[in-house]
Amino acid sequence: MDTKLKKGKKIRALIYRALMAGTLFTIVCSAIIGRDAFVNLSQEGLGTLSGDIYYLSEFREYITTLYMQGMIGYAGLGDNNGYPLTTITANNMTRQSISDFQENATAAGDELIYRIEVNTSSQQKKKNDYKEWGGSSLVKESGNVTYPLFSEFDGHLLLPQDSTLCCYWNGYNDQLTFLAPAYLQKFIASQLYKPNEKNSSNIRLFIAVKNKERYTSQKLAPMSNRAKSYQQILLVFFGSCILFTITLLLSFLSQRAAKAAKTSFISYTVKLWLEVKLLLAAISLYILFSQGLLKFLNPSYTGRFILGSPILYLPVGCIFYLLYLDLQGNNISVLKHSLMWRFVRFVQAYLAGRPWQRKMLKLPVIMLLGSLTALGGGAWILYVIEEKFIKGHYTPYSFLFLGVLLIIIGLFLFPACIRLKRFLRDTISLTEGLHTLQTGNAYAPLSFPKGSLLSNAATALNALDDGIEAAVAQQSRSNRMRVELITNVSHDLKTPLTSIINYADLLCEENLPAPACEYAVSLQEKAYRLKSMVQDVFEISKATSGNLTVEKTPLDLAKLLRQTLADMEEQIEKSTLTFKLHIECEPVMIEADGERLYRIFQNLIVNAIQYSLEHSRVHIQLNTADGYAYAKVKSTSRQELDFDPQEIVERFVRADASRTTEGSGLGLSIVQSFTEACGGSFNIDIDADMFTACVRFPLIKE
Repeated sequence: MDTKLKKGKKIRALIYRALMAGTLFTIVCSAIIGRDAFVNLSQEGLGTLSGDIYYLSEFREYITTLYMQGMIGYAGLGDNNGYPLTTITANNMTRQSISDFQENATAAGDELIYRIEVNTSSQQKKKNDYKEWGGSSLVKESGNVTYPLFSEFDGHLLLPQDSTLCCYWNGYNDQLTFLAPAYLQKFIASQLYKPNEKNSSNIRLFIAVKNKERYTSQKLAPMSNRAKSYQQILLVFFGSCILFTITLLLSFLSQRAAKAAKTSFISYTVKLWLEVKLLLAAISLYILFSQGLLKFLNPSYTGRFILGSPILYLPVGCIFYLLYLDLQGNNISVLKHSLMWRFVRFVQAYLAGRPWQRKMLKLPVIMLLGSLTALGGGAWILYVIEEKFIKGHYTPYSFLFLGVLLIIIGLFLFPACIRLKRFLRDTISLTEGLHTLQTGNAYAPLSFPKGSLLSNAATALNALDDGIEAAVAQQSRSNRMRVELITNVSHDLKTPLTSIINYADLLCEENLPAPACEYAVSLQEKAYRLKSMVQDVFEISKATSGNLTVEKTPLDLAKLLRQTLADMEEQIEKSTLTFKLHIECEPVMIEADGERLYRIFQNLIVNAIQYSLEHSRVHIQLNTADGYAYAKVKSTSRQELDFDPQEIVERFVRADASRTTEGSGLGLSIVQSFTEACGGSFNIDIDADMFTACVRFPLIKE
């Protein structure tokens, strides 16, 4: 089974998740912002989805109000049962109803068709006498149409084809045709007064609305926009619910690919600038607010929807989900790829840089300021300066040319500033690489972007580092082979040297004549000296190669110094030197190998006996400071000290260049190797003829 997911599968899985989040966001926003649409849906039913004004609760209430105002105004006011009222208050209310009716009807303009006919004859018309009603001079008419609306033959409505009937009261037949009877019944039931039933039989009231996709009148335009908004919100809501169900199922089936897609998406978006992400977030918030959130938060907000469709909630939700994935996966890394972060890094580099680096970093800043100044100056000349300020020999065309020239200069300086900044950045990196090679620290190969002016120099520097590494490796290999050779030769010399020493001892035990006896003793001494040298070479070889066995234990350095001096008392007495021991405090606890440490001080004392001025004093000091123990052996040299202190610790190097004295030249080298193997440090200080060897070890913490 192929464990690698194809790129297409990961992209589809990410799209499913983004669409699922976007549709869920759309559902929530539509439900919150479109709460009035759902109320209208519950009252008017599925007709709300058509977007027609006739299925808007507000429009039905408006028609109901017009009907009641017209009937009360022209038929007179009755009580809640419709019986006539003849009081002055009733007459005033009737006149007010006529005024309100005219005002509300006029607010709809020619998009509302209405007409009222009142028969002022005291004689009740006979049924089916349509001609007498329509042709009577006693019929008063009021409305915004002059063409016939009722048939003279049978009285039926002559409704225009481009209109929809909303309300028709035929008082002659006491018949009412209404757009929404439920609204009318509810409205009448809530009123204290009804139209005068005695006079209502003499009235014919007709109200219709022209069929339009969009209305423009003061009264109907807001209702039409609201009906369309309800349609959009409901369609988006139900469509989002369907899409959410589909994407939820697809997301469930692509869980494995979604995890890989998330990882890949995070790795790509971390490279995208933060300013681009903030721009996307700002656009999304703007869309969200412009699509109804302002009206939801502030009911008095009367601004219109700028972008006009709640379907934009879907991309907004997708963007928010992708930004959330980016922020969750990349965390603080999101901030690192931004102009602000680059500015902060630039300031840090400027403050932490050396003087020459600061001078270099000032150049792109100066060029950037020059570019912005040129662009701003050119724009100011083109758009701010007016002709009335230009006098003398200068013309508007001169300033136009100057403004265009400054803008061109600014446009050229900006990419040049970026190019200069990259060049200086590469120059600083190249200089730091050279400094790293100079100090001997670990060097990271330089990799400049394609097209960099210093790419060839970086390649040459990388090749130089490779050559240095190869040379160092070759030298290390040579040293290792030399050490191995010395170790093997020293080991091979032990067997024949042991035989020589044994035979020399046997010769010394024999009763030989005088010259032969002296030769045997001399042979014995030289054999033992050779054995000591071979042993020293063998041990220093093991220390150099890292094969020296060290067993660290806590020990008292002061006690070890006293023991070493006591063991070497015989050699000290044979010399003409006087040893002085200075110990500030006891005990001085350190952690080291006691046997190796004993050999260290033994070599230092032997070195002092061999090379110190006769009848001088040798001072051995032991003190503590800053968590370290310092053991120093100070002596006055017999010969002039005209060499480098570092040279004297090299193997087979002796202070006596003529090599007339005893010694192999390995004593101080062994001291340094053993000290470092035990975790300490060793250094030599020369002041005139004063030779000081110092051994330092960290103290054991309590």
